[in-house]
Amino acid sequence: MEFLLNLTAERSVAREALKGVLWTIFFHRLFGPVVPVTNEFLEIPYPMVVGVPDIDSAIDERIDQLIKRDFSLATHNAEPSVGQIVVLFAQKATKSKKKLGWFGHVKEEPASTVWETWTINVNCLPLLYSEHQPSGPTNAVNPAERLLRLSALSFEATLNEILNLANIHKDHIPPIMTLDVCPFPYEITVDPQLAANPPAADDETWAQYIKKLMEQI
Repeated sequence: MEFLLNLTAERSVAREALKGVLWTIFFHRLFGPVVPVTNEFLEIPYPMVVGVPDIDSAIDERIDQLIKRDFSLATHNAEPSVGQIVVLFAQKATKSKKKLGWFGHVKEEPASTVWETWTINVNCLPLLYSEHQPSGPTNAVNPAERLLRLSALSFEATLNEILNLANIHKDHIPPIMTLDVCPFPYEITVDPQLAANPPAADDETWAQYIKKLMEQI
């Protein structure tokens, strides 16, 4: 099962927005006994779990990697930047990894099978971004506040989409054979070569997405 998410965030809050989105995904894929806690991004609550430092560290490391690779210039440039994070959940192999084939050759069996993929396309807006911001007396909010509001709306919409997808699509989840908090192997990758490239920053897809969010401000 493959899910696609789009997230827009202003550069100064992109890190926390991504962390909230990734943690929301993992929260719905940790099937063992957990201790849930609530964190906030721009006053919007999202779920986390305590006692899983490996997951928290992996999330932070991949966000750092994405920001350094794709968003390092967003602080100074006036144009948006795009990047992509992909989260994979796999099922552990139930058989031996090695199998004797013809003529005595040893064949390697797949160690795991991916059963779910979350692809997050991220549109990082610089502080100087002004496209689609209306002018005139109705635009009483300053540009910086509007970008933060836009980031909050995008974040909230993405969280709601994760919740809906996780609640609707359950039949593909493999049998849970352990009480481990995270019973399935996972991988977080940044800009993977095998994934479909995210829409470019000037793509009409982002323009329409931002326009709809701006109408709510």
